[in-house]
Amino acid sequence: MARKQQGVALITVLLVVAIATSLCTAMLVLQQHAISRTMSLLDGQQSWQYDLAAESFAIEVLAEDARNDAASPQGNIDTPYEIWAQSWPPFPVDGGSVSARIEDEQGRFNLNNIYSGGSVNQTALNVFQRLLSEERLDPNIASAVVDWLDPDNTPTGSGGAESDWYMRLDPPYRAANRSFADVSELRQVRGVDAAAYQVLEPLLCALPSGTPMNLNTLKPEVLAALFVGLSVTQAQGILRAGAPQGYSNVDNFMSSPLLGGVSIADKNALEQANLVSVNSQYFRVSAKATIDARVRALRSWIHRLSSSDLEVVKREQVLPNADGMLMSSDATGATDSSAPTSLMGAGHGSLSN
Repeated sequence: MARKQQGVALITVLLVVAIATSLCTAMLVLQQHAISRTMSLLDGQQSWQYDLAAESFAIEVLAEDARNDAASPQGNIDTPYEIWAQSWPPFPVDGGSVSARIEDEQGRFNLNNIYSGGSVNQTALNVFQRLLSEERLDPNIASAVVDWLDPDNTPTGSGGAESDWYMRLDPPYRAANRSFADVSELRQVRGVDAAAYQVLEPLLCALPSGTPMNLNTLKPEVLAALFVGLSVTQAQGILRAGAPQGYSNVDNFMSSPLLGGVSIADKNALEQANLVSVNSQYFRVSAKATIDARVRALRSWIHRLSSSDLEVVKREQVLPNADGMLMSSDATGATDSSAPTSLMGAGHGSLSN
């Protein structure tokens, strides 16, 4: 009997030890997960601060460029050969690196120029139609874009679409009937599928109506669409011919011998519609911070009025491999698939001389 009781006691002790060991193991696992989550949050916050620091650096570079333009005899000219447009190698920081680049947002076609001042800007619409044709996309997209912008409920031609068309979709929604707040809205417009959007997105911007395109920094595809019969290859040649100083004014650009075959009517229409210039006020900053193999990417849009008046009008946290975020100078291919793709609140940044 005594041996039996001893056996039961031993089993009880072993059971208690096993339960205690299991509890300790579970607690250690939970603790490890908590530590891992905390480290991930800390890395994320650290990366976010590095991205903001890169944004601040870009603002200072743009401010310095404005000061240089003010002191230059050529005046206010923005070209892809200035310091703001150059590629910078990743900058080493604790636990990783941070990289950034600046692009001229006015080197793209502004969708909001199609409808301005309460009516369709026919010159801008013609340019967009030629861009669609050049990229072999459905020409009816132009009509649908007009309807997305204008305030009425009357479809433009057979390819247009107002709210009654969109309300028949699943899920239903209404036409914006206002300016594009972001190029991504184009994905909601009739006729713009994923393939079409992928082609158009790098060539477009959504700036305030009336913001001209910079002839010195235009994408070749957009420059080709400005004029009837101009090819992308010819556009590339025209842009190269302006190097390195760039075209000093619109007239200087329009008088280029390489535009000899372009009609005077096309040139006059662009100038009269105020669709072109040789300087810029809106820039896109793409920043990427890599900390402990985790990447956080930020896009910011900067509005520059002067060397002392620069404002962050929009920030967007994006996936590291999103369009425009893959930088040739990146030394790492690490990505964080958990990074959100959400629009961040606008912030402000100002500098003083």
